[in-house]
Amino acid sequence: MIALYRTALFIGSGFIAFGNNKVCAFVSPLAGVNPIVNNIQRFSNDFGRKESSLRSINADDEISTFSKNDKEVFDRNKSRLVWLTGWADMRTHDHDGFLEAVAAAANTDDELVVPVFVIDPTMHLRSQSPSSLRRLHASLLSLEKDLMSISSSLLAPLVVRTGAASSVLPTLADEINASTCHVIADDVISTRRNVQRSTCNALIAMDVEVIRWDTSLRPSAPWTSIGENGIRKGNIPSFFPDYCAIADSLSIEEPKKHFFRGLVEDDNPMITAAAYPSEGIPSLEKLIKMAESETPDAVLKARSSRPTISTTEPYDDLVTRWSTEASARKALKEYVSVGKDEFADTHFIASDAANVGSAFIKFRPSQSMYASAMARVQKNNKPSDVFALREAPTRAFTPALSLGSISAREVVGAARNKSPVTPPQFFWEKKNRDNTNNRAQLFPSDDPFLGRSSEGSLSDVVEWREWFHLLAERSLELQEIGESGTSGGEKSMSGDPREQGTIHYWRWKEQHLVRYITWPAGKDYMEDNEEDRSPAMLLVHGFAASAEQWERLVHSLRKQGVDSAGKDKTPPIFAVDLLGFGHSEKPGLSYTQYLWESQIIDFSMEVMEAQPMVLVGNSIGGGLSAGAASSLGNDICRGVILCNTAGVLEDPSTYSGYDGGNYSGPGKSSIMTYTEAAMKGNPNEAPYSPVPIFGNNVLDLFGKVIIKTIYPQIEKRLSLIYGNRLENADPAVTYAIQQSAVGPGSDNVVGSGQKLSINRPLNEVLFSDNKDDGFPILVVVGLDDRVSSPAVAKTRAELFSRLKSEKVNVKIIEDGGHCPHDEVPEKVASIMLEWLPTSHKQVEDQEAKLKKTQFMEEEIMSS
Repeated sequence: MIALYRTALFIGSGFIAFGNNKVCAFVSPLAGVNPIVNNIQRFSNDFGRKESSLRSINADDEISTFSKNDKEVFDRNKSRLVWLTGWADMRTHDHDGFLEAVAAAANTDDELVVPVFVIDPTMHLRSQSPSSLRRLHASLLSLEKDLMSISSSLLAPLVVRTGAASSVLPTLADEINASTCHVIADDVISTRRNVQRSTCNALIAMDVEVIRWDTSLRPSAPWTSIGENGIRKGNIPSFFPDYCAIADSLSIEEPKKHFFRGLVEDDNPMITAAAYPSEGIPSLEKLIKMAESETPDAVLKARSSRPTISTTEPYDDLVTRWSTEASARKALKEYVSVGKDEFADTHFIASDAANVGSAFIKFRPSQSMYASAMARVQKNNKPSDVFALREAPTRAFTPALSLGSISAREVVGAARNKSPVTPPQFFWEKKNRDNTNNRAQLFPSDDPFLGRSSEGSLSDVVEWREWFHLLAERSLELQEIGESGTSGGEKSMSGDPREQGTIHYWRWKEQHLVRYITWPAGKDYMEDNEEDRSPAMLLVHGFAASAEQWERLVHSLRKQGVDSAGKDKTPPIFAVDLLGFGHSEKPGLSYTQYLWESQIIDFSMEVMEAQPMVLVGNSIGGGLSAGAASSLGNDICRGVILCNTAGVLEDPSTYSGYDGGNYSGPGKSSIMTYTEAAMKGNPNEAPYSPVPIFGNNVLDLFGKVIIKTIYPQIEKRLSLIYGNRLENADPAVTYAIQQSAVGPGSDNVVGSGQKLSINRPLNEVLFSDNKDDGFPILVVVGLDDRVSSPAVAKTRAELFSRLKSEKVNVKIIEDGGHCPHDEVPEKVASIMLEWLPTSHKQVEDQEAKLKKTQFMEEEIMSS
């Protein structure tokens, strides 16, 4: 029997709650006193007395008769915490934490399950976007309501508190005499992983048992046990096809039922466990203000002052409505019933793509180039005709899967067993497996020749997320035992030396895993005043490459960055994997340049927190860096370094700005710049047209053919690209590219090139900021470029040199190729280090000139 001091009795809308040796009452006028008193009398014998009236029940009253037995009672009555983190655990169905806690409490006398959510500034607030906060808020409100609907003496209502989880949770555990805490396994996101570990360690230190649970699809997989190298994930193969060879033969654990079924049958629904002190869920407006108070001023200023920094994703309002358990499960039921095409055409309407025209929501983020680019793709088309093969289920369910409003096992179970089964197109695609829990015969290795079924698309969303999460866990665990966690680190290295950094993960839009690597600032970096320090660097790779390709350049920068006095003032360096490359996820979205630019902008805001930086990009990474720099502005981006960059570059002698577009029909918009056109979805350009006859299903096939053609030639092509420094085209470079190329989703990334929007010319984006018209720009050109050709490299170098010469510094490397930063890293590093101080001086001069102009304007206005 649950002890009285921890029991709240709900009658009508009133209750009496006993907790922490205090008793408080709120009695509805509709609730009779006698039934409450009678129920209290029924449970008061545990304490050797009977409550006969409510006269002494006040919020501040102590129950004096507990004084002799308090410690005895307190020691006897234990609690089990279920810590909800906001990552993969915000639900009541298929929740191992709740199931294990309730089962244990039901088999133990005087034990209570207390769910708790700690709004931790680091995990949930700092630098978070309003969209992410909206989804978290909706999920939290829904979960609280669902828990309140369960009347049980075993389960307390949700406790919500704010503060550092590592101190708040131990304090709560002490208050309620918690013996155990059930919490999901460590996330791979650096900030959350650190908070989870420090909190669990604090609980263990006070003798609270911590029980971890996870959401893995295949608990019997060999990578769930400790491998020869001493780590749990060490048995995960490095390549996705090898992983599939094992995973295909393993059963996926069926989703578990609602934990309410685990409550004891004779549990009295009229006796409801105590509501422990809770701060309650703040309003959305208050939550956003709380986040703003934890966010650096530079981030807030940038978000409020520059419209181009907005990275609102397409369908933001729509998918936010599917962030709760009830709405996500309802959407899942509809999807498996009608199929992905009808589901997409019903919900993903054009106005939602651009986030305009839908019902007014107070906290809706502003329009963005990312959202507008998708609106352009969808204009005059049905979503089912232009979406990527897996785009509808990816956009619909990824936010809820990330929060945990719906479980991965439930989604893949619905795909396998609740959808109409689509027969294979070709006889060789049929797979005969003896698996009663897979009616649709879906497997991770599925690679259909053309198209993808509704149920297969849904299953792929979960299977692909599982693979990239396991790959991230593997990398982090290897790193923690002192081994290399990169792909290239598994192979022999030759040529110029590398410096491996620290691997981290970040979840873009709180949905998609992104790997990034960091190198700390030099030991003497902080000696200078903030305005005298070199800005941080953000390195953005080219097509098919990854953050690992910058390791040689970083080594040279850090080696050459030590001055003659032995001072190392090298700035902090970040390198990020673009979505679809490296170890970042490859979700089934429509990829455009504005998706990637948005990723770079969000990384700058959420991870680097708007600290001054220089953007460095190679190939397409150069074009993306230039676009992101233009959006970020001079306050954040202090310069741009372009290494054999991609991007449209017009002849400066004939370039005259935005040309008005090629559309001449009715309703042509009056637009002044390419950036304005991009923000509006390029209305003056011809809309996107799906591939005739075959439709967009053929885009994945196109990507597949390209990859299968090039894959056997990767080593040979790298030898050609690195022709002047063959030693640097070592097995490590080859291996990293090969691993990424066969990752799930690669076909779609390549095929999405068909959907790219009109490019903003480099002529505009490099000189669009209002501070003296542009950024300091360093252009490094390897003339022996065997990707675009030496002739093209020479022509582009000449065009760059004719751009505003006071801003642009062009450096030519005769024996450098398409990736000069990795082929001749020492030369590129030397050029960069020579340029950095002068670029810094240019920015300072610009800022002084701007301040002087503002002062003069103020003087004129005042006179």
